[in-house]
Formats: sequence, C-alpha cells, structure tokens
Amino acid sequence: MDILIAGVSVRGFVESAVRSGLGHRIVAVDHFGDFDLRLLCEHRSIKRDLGLSYDVRHLMTACHDLTFDTVAYTANLENHPSAVEALRRGKPVLGNSASVLSSVRNPARLFNFLARSAIPAPEIAFSSKVLELEPDTTWLRKPLRSGGGHGIAVHAPGDRLERDAYLQEHLNGTPCGAVFVADGRDARLLGVSEQLIGRKEFGVDGFRYCGSILGRVGAGQMAWGDLIGRVEQIVGAIVREFHLVGVNGMDFILTSGTAYPLEINPRYTASMELVEQAYGINIFDAHLAACQGRLPAFDLRGQSSAGFFGKAILFATDRVVFHHPQWWFDRGARDLPCDGERIGVGRPICTVFSRGSSRGECYDGVIEAAAAMYRAAREKDPPREDG
Repeated sequence: MDILIAGVSVRGFVESAVRSGLGHRIVAVDHFGDFDLRLLCEHRSIKRDLGLSYDVRHLMTACHDLTFDTVAYTANLENHPSAVEALRRGKPVLGNSASVLSSVRNPARLFNFLARSAIPAPEIAFSSKVLELEPDTTWLRKPLRSGGGHGIAVHAPGDRLERDAYLQEHLNGTPCGAVFVADGRDARLLGVSEQLIGRKEFGVDGFRYCGSILGRVGAGQMAWGDLIGRVEQIVGAIVREFHLVGVNGMDFILTSGTAYPLEINPRYTASMELVEQAYGINIFDAHLAACQGRLPAFDLRGQSSAGFFGKAILFATDRVVFHHPQWWFDRGARDLPCDGERIGVGRPICTVFSRGSSRGECYDGVIEAAAAMYRAAREKDPPREDG
C-alpha cells in the first residue's frame, strides 16, 4: 500500500512507519525536508523543493501530483478539516475524518461536553467581557487554530480579542500531555509526559512547546496509578463522544491532584516517539491497527520501571549555519538541517534526546545535549569526543 504522510513536520511519524516493518511504500511531504527524512523515504519539501514558507495551501500544492492509496497526517492539518478532505481525493484517511476534526477541535463543543460530563476543565470565553465579570481570573488568549503554543499570550484588559481566538482560564500547574490510541469507541492510554514550555535553555519563551519528559509525571501530587486511571476516564469519555480513531494526544494541566484537559490533538504528537523508545510500542503500527478497529493489549501501569525519556526541540538564538548532520544523526539527534543550511533566529534547529533513571537525570541529560548542539552550531567542526 502506498501511504502519503503530510504535515508541517513528518519525520517522527515516517520514522515510526519505516521502523514498523510493515512494508508499505511511504511518500512524505512537509515543510522542512530534514536531512534524516531524506534517509527514510521519498519526500518533498515545501521549503526546499518549492521555495515557499509553510502554509496549508502550499502543502496541498506540494502533494497535488503524488500518487497514493491512503493518506495520514500530522500537525497542523487537524486545524484544517477541509484541507484533509481535499487532500484525500476520495481515498481512505488513516486517522480522524474531517467531520471529527471539525467537532473535537471546536473548543465550544469540547468544553460543553466536558461540563456536561462533570470533567473538571478551565473556563473558556469568546468575549473580552468576561474580564469584567471575573477580574481576578488570569485568561490566556488562544488561536482557534492552535498548535505548539504559537500565538498564546496572557490576555489583559484593553487587549483586542480577534475573531479567530478565544479565552481560556490560566491554571497554574504542571503542563502535561497524554498519548492514546482509539478505535472510535474505546481507548488505550500509551503514555503521560511533562511538557517543556517556554524554556530559555532551548531558545524559546512564553507558551511555546519545546519538548517532553515521559515518565511517572506528578510525583507528590497524586499516585501514578491514580493519575493513569483518571486520564483513562477522561480520554475514554472523549473518544466515545467524538469517535476518535488512531493515535491522538490530549494536553492537560495537572494541579492539586486534578487533571484539567486543555485541548485534544487528534493526530500524531511530538511525545509519541518517546513512547516508542520507552515501551517498545510502534506508534505507526498501533495507529493503523486502531483505524481498523484493533487496540493493543497494553497497560501503562505495568511500565513504571522504564525510567524517564526526554526530548527537546532546539530553536536558534542567533543566526547559525548548520554543519555535519550525519555526525549528529549517528549520535541520536533528529530533525536535522542539511549541511550548510542557514537557520534564522527563532527557527528550529533540531531535536535532541536523553534518558535517565529519574526526572532530574533525564532533564539534565537533555540540557547537556542542547548545550553541546548550541556550541557546535556556532562552530564549523563537530565537537570532540573523549577517548
């Protein structure tokens, strides 16, 4: 079967597809056209091959003459159901349909359902008048077509609320992500991770997503088994209401022992490759099986001894010219620019990984990997290795 995988960045999902050993022919289209994506399959890059910035219309242009039997997608196509419908050209979609996307990505529908189901969640509003009614609440302004924390900011009195944005109550706590696979009726929770948000050591601030730490999240707030059980209940209810299929993610805030859902990401998410590393689940295989109505026999409660697995997406703090992608690839870095590629301030450089027996050890490891990459990005030669 020929499978088209399309989105802003598809390397992780494509790597999982190739690693699955299922033998499908994969054709990839994304913005970056990373060095390591080139090693995996036939691909096309909006930036390299078309010389264009990322836009869903440009993604459609890059896909228009490709042949395939079915299509799968990554971010940010969940925000563009009509593009998913056009992209599939009447062929099957491996994942959530356009109608499902339109429903679950509508914050009014999602949060109305959470309220009806007595699932604790932050308040939302579609008018700045709520600031006058609840002046002691901190509100975040979020784009309706959100992703990766882009465009999220604290909304202050006097700020304009655009028509394509809404307000969400800001809750202090640990930002988390849940990974689950669904068959439209039921779900299996595959992992829970702490999200790294706005970390200056990775070149971002504010509410930008820049990585994840997968492991026993929430130590000290609630027992691991209790957290798993609560998240399972939440994602199970959402799957039954919105008929989600395949692999999906849920962003939530963990505070005072309660998980507060923030949004559903009804497609492959960034922390899923950590699930593969930690638990040996092939995400692409699980995705295809769930789309066909089969869920894995997996219980996250039995994985407590796996340790902690981390990743960080590094963003350029200065203009750099990247060198030696093969050297970095051989040492585990991913989403690598091609040799000699110029990267502007604020643009992603690559992804680095770490593993540890504790959260602190894992986080320190990803900090060290990031620091080594930033040093090398300012130089022409790869770092020296001891021994």
